[in-house]
Formats: sequence, C-alpha cells, structure tokens
Amino acid sequence: MLESLNFHFEFYDWLLVFMVTALGVFSAYTRDPQLKAVAATIPIPCGFAYIAVGLPMGTANAISGFMCLLYVHIVRILHYKVKIPIIPSIAAGLAFFVALGTFLMPRIPDGEPYFIGACIFDFAVGVILFQTQKYKSGVRYKTPLPIYIKAPAIAGVVSGLMVIKRLMGGFCTSFPMMNSIVSYESRFSLGDQCRQLPLFLIAGPFMFAEMRYLEIFLHLNHWIVLLCGYVLFAAIYWPLNKELKRRNALATDEYSAQDSQKTTSKT
Repeated sequence: MLESLNFHFEFYDWLLVFMVTALGVFSAYTRDPQLKAVAATIPIPCGFAYIAVGLPMGTANAISGFMCLLYVHIVRILHYKVKIPIIPSIAAGLAFFVALGTFLMPRIPDGEPYFIGACIFDFAVGVILFQTQKYKSGVRYKTPLPIYIKAPAIAGVVSGLMVIKRLMGGFCTSFPMMNSIVSYESRFSLGDQCRQLPLFLIAGPFMFAEMRYLEIFLHLNHWIVLLCGYVLFAAIYWPLNKELKRRNALATDEYSAQDSQKTTSKT
C-alpha cells in the first residue's frame, strides 16, 4: 500500500532528496540572487530524477521544461502582483504543475515528431524570452536561520514533494522541486528566477535529445547517458549564463545612471 501511495523511497529517490536538499541549502545561504536562480536551473535534480524514474527522455520531459517556466511566473505574479504570501503562491504554482502534468501525461504521444517539436518549441521560447526580457540585478539576501534548522526543513519539504514523483511520470524530471525551494529563498528577487529559466529552455532540449538518442540507439548505461547530457548542457548554458550576468550588470548600471540624473536635476 505504501508503494502505491509513493511513500516507499528507493536508493535513487534518497539520492535525489540529498542532492536537492544540498542545492537548496546552497541557495538559502548565498546572497547572490542570480546564483540562487542558477541552482534552480542546473539539471542536477533533473538528472537524478531521470535516474530514479528509469524512463527514457521523451516529449513529457521537453514539455515539462516549459511548464517550469509557467510555474515561476505564476509564483511571481501571485506574490508580487496579487500580493499573496510566498508559501501559498508556491503551493498554487506546484498545484498548477501537478494538475497540468497529470492531465497531459496519458495524452501526450511520445513519437519522434512530437518530441522534436516540443524541443524546438522550448528552444524558440527560450531564445525569444532571452532576447526580449528586461534585465536587472535582484535583491541580495540570505536566510538568517542557522543551518541545523534550515537544512532539515528543506529536506522535509523535498521529501514531501518526492511523494508525488511517480504520479508525474516523465514530467518528474523537471518537476519544480528545486524551483520551489529557490522561489522561497528568492522571494525578494523572483525576477532573477524568471530570467534564468530561458537559459534552461535553450540548453535543455539539446540535452534531452542527446540523452534520448544515446539511450535508444547506443543503449548506453543511464549514468553515462546522464554524464553526456550534462557535458552538452554545460557547454551551452555556461556562456549563456555569463551573458545573462553581463546584461543584468549593464541594466543595473543604466538604472543607477538614470537615478543619478534624476537626483541631479531635482537639486
């Protein structure tokens, strides 16, 4: 009965809990809001979820990357625009992801045209957003809680989120476990988290495609497939992240210059 309720954790599930908790603790104690956002978009939890689920990369994986983008914007809008507290905002975003993923999972075909089409869609959305979104450095903040309180709290949240892992099937690999932790830790700078997701949408499809076809055609071990995926993802993500930091810094300098001009004109 416990297994049917997804309360039975296997080795890879516990490994995933450990990795997400470690990244969550990192995001809690780093002040840089952009680094917090990086922690939410590097595919370490995604990769370990892939190992834990044991399913090949498919259309659901590509679609779930876009769903993560929707999740972070839902949280941002609810918290900043609607003025809902951060925890209910995160809960609403997670509920949206789970509801949509549960609805789509039995209905998404997994043929090659659908998979490639979803990857192209992700890539196109990522490029468009990366080129058109507004840039600004966020608020620097780290948790005041001691680590012996914060780490168990994060581990408890992650363990609770793991309960629905198998319910999500292929969507689990991009389920916003890490994003939900970072959303809370970045509650003063959710814009940074939203600006970071297009990088995942650009680099992720290449990783998904490489992992899928290495597994299908070469029948490689899942760990080797994952390592190859990480290498390709990093090769694309790293320069994009440097460019994102440059744009954030440039935008911040421009805002500062405008503020200085306004102050000077008033005096």
